[in-house]
Amino acid sequence: MTTGPNDYAERAASAFNRRDVEAMLALVCEDFIYLDSMGIQTGREAMRKREIALLEALPDAQVIFSPFAVGNDRLALTAFLTGTFAAPLVLSGRVIPPHGRHITAYYAAHFTFRDGLAIREEAFFDSAVLMPLAYPAEG
Repeated sequence: MTTGPNDYAERAASAFNRRDVEAMLALVCEDFIYLDSMGIQTGREAMRKREIALLEALPDAQVIFSPFAVGNDRLALTAFLTGTFAAPLVLSGRVIPPHGRHITAYYAAHFTFRDGLAIREEAFFDSAVLMPLAYPAEG
């Protein structure tokens, strides 16, 4: 399935909210590049592992994408991710233990497309935002 900047956000959010990892993977090229503050991951298999880990950690996760800039081969959006942090979250070699509380994470992402598929995502979020939730202050 090909997509593009104009309908990627709607298709990706819908697939995520249905827990349809295969539909998410169908929107990106085989050597898809994902880059965030914790590193870079390449390929659909890396994306599969990341999305499954997220869905396992937040079994009731929902995402809302809000595109704000769309071009021929570019998309910029903001997003809200909500869910109950119920299982360990593995992020690039770091395991964040669950705390059982509901979270809301706000982030931004920039996508590049080629031939109707996403080839690159640069995600911008503060991963430290999860840490106080995972390790509440004592006393």
